[in-house]
Amino acid sequence: MSSIIKKVSIAISQKKTEVIDVLNIVKKILDRHNINIFTLVDLSRIKYRPMDNSMEIPQIDFQGDIIITIGGDGTVLRTLLFSKDKDIPILSIGLGELNFISSTDRWNFREDIEKLLAGKFYIRREMRLAPEVGKLGYILPPVLNEVVYHSSNIGKTLLPKIYINITGDKRALWSVKSDGVLVSTPIGSTAYSFAAGGPIIDTNLEAIVITPLIPTTKIPSYVINPDARVHLSSDRSRSKPTLILDGQITINLDWEDEVIVKKSADYAYIITFDKEVNLRRMQRVAKRYGGVKE
Repeated sequence: MSSIIKKVSIAISQKKTEVIDVLNIVKKILDRHNINIFTLVDLSRIKYRPMDNSMEIPQIDFQGDIIITIGGDGTVLRTLLFSKDKDIPILSIGLGELNFISSTDRWNFREDIEKLLAGKFYIRREMRLAPEVGKLGYILPPVLNEVVYHSSNIGKTLLPKIYINITGDKRALWSVKSDGVLVSTPIGSTAYSFAAGGPIIDTNLEAIVITPLIPTTKIPSYVINPDARVHLSSDRSRSKPTLILDGQITINLDWEDEVIVKKSADYAYIITFDKEVNLRRMQRVAKRYGGVKE
């Protein structure tokens, strides 16, 4: 049977022995099925840095029917941030500690790649966020997990001002001294947001989660309409803010640089072999903290 996959790109983010071993096995499987590898990218060699009044974020021309990533969740996040084609599906071979967004793992990837090439797979459409930095005019890529608005000085607080815009009117939500605030997606709710005390959101839903980071006054997490816009800025009385995208890209801001976070029009497309992967993700969080045994 001829495979529906004809050409792929591959991304890795480090050259650990296990990564190279898995890469070599993947190459052999693809070669056996006459699947061409368009490009192989080591993301650890991709350099980026903020520039004055602009930001040049590399955009890699991954081509083919899919991208295969080999590594942890960070490899998936970097691939999505740097991919020029925002719609290309990703098959993630999870070799990391958590692998919340992986398609398969170190034990099952051979069998699952064979399933993929036989057309026995699903593609999940995962919500992403579109961050904007108003005055600076940064063109920022969509993020899968979270936007972190954080104090630029470790050990010192900032005074973030959080506003919500749902109907066209920007309304204040809270402003409390803290380390910052997280704005995350449902899939990102299992990551930094959860570690900061936020709720776990079923990834079959669409929502925006706002979670404070170590506030000096108790502030709850908020789960809001995905069509809302979250406006973030800071008061000059505290530290300057820093913006971090999916833990991979850092942008230094001034107090007046308003950040707007909204639902992105660009979804992430993740290949999976499990129809109920959303439930499996929630179980994985519970299992990690002793709440369920599979």
